[in-house]
Amino acid sequence: FHVVNGAVVTAQFGDRAKDHAARQALSDAFPGREVIQLDVDRLMGGGGGIHCSTMHEPVP
Repeated sequence: FHVVNGAVVTAQFGDRAKDHAARQALSDAFPGREVIQLDVDRLMGGGGGIHCSTMHEPVP
C-alpha cells in the first residue's frame, strides 16, 4: 500500500472477502483516510506493486 494525503492506495485481490478484509484492516490502521483499492494486475507482471511503482527515481 501507499499512504498519500487523505488516502491509502492499495491493491485489490479480485475476491470480495479478501478485498473487504484488506480495506477494513487499512481503514482501522489509518483512521480518517479513504482506502482506495486498484486493480494492479498489470503492475505485478514485472514484480513489485503499488509501493514499488510509486518510488522516486534517482536523478543522474
